[in-house]
Order: sequence, then structure tokens, then C-alpha cells
Amino acid sequence: MDVLPLALELRRIVIAEVIGGFHGQAQLGRWWLPSGVLADGEQPGERAAAIAREQLGLELEGLVVVGCRAEQVGGAPHLALVFAGAVAGGEPAPGAPVTGFAARTLAELPDQVGFYHRDVIEVLAARYERLRA
Repeated sequence: MDVLPLALELRRIVIAEVIGGFHGQAQLGRWWLPSGVLADGEQPGERAAAIAREQLGLELEGLVVVGCRAEQVGGAPHLALVFAGAVAGGEPAPGAPVTGFAARTLAELPDQVGFYHRDVIEVLAARYERLRA
């Protein structure tokens, strides 16, 4: 299972730049949500926080599940669990495989962010806002 943290800061989404794409999916462009694989016995929320810390250098708080998605990646089935949380600190610094990142408003996001269209990310961010209200 893949775990993806959706990092929100002042109504902006932090997206990762990954040259060559995650999972060898370069055709989906260079902008992605940070991503990692859940290990046996690992808690998904803890993994989402660790991914944000390892790949973006950011600490997240208030993580909640906002969606899931099943995809075929490299011929193998992948289930992605998407968490959203607010940036609560840390020193922004990309970590492998991330080569850079950007904080963008929904209107500034590219049409495609990895496997996710901007419209889907908008729905996920709105779910986070409703759940946190």
C-alpha cells in the first residue's frame, strides 16, 4: 500500500518535484504528491507524517484520511491511502527521491500531479477542511 501525505500550508498544497516520476512513471510529469510504501506493522498515519518529513522536511499535524485510490503501477496493483494535514514546522528540504518542491494554490497546480488531476486534489483538500471544521 502506498501512503501519500497532502501537505497544506495557508491554503496552498505542497507538491514534490520528482524528475523521472515516482514508480518510473515519467510520462505523468515531474510534479507529484509525496509518496511512500507502508511497511508491515507500520501505522498509515505515522508513515504519512514520516514521508512528509523525509521527502519535504516538513512536520504535519492533524493528519486525517481524505481518500484512497487503486491503480495499476508497472503491472502491479497499488492501493494509495491519501492523508491531509497542516504544515506545523520543520525546515523545508527535499529528500530522495524528491529533487524540489513548491507550495501552490489549487489554481496554480498543474493539471496533473502524478496520478491525481487537480480537480481530485481540490476535492481531497475540501474534505480535509470539512473534517477539520
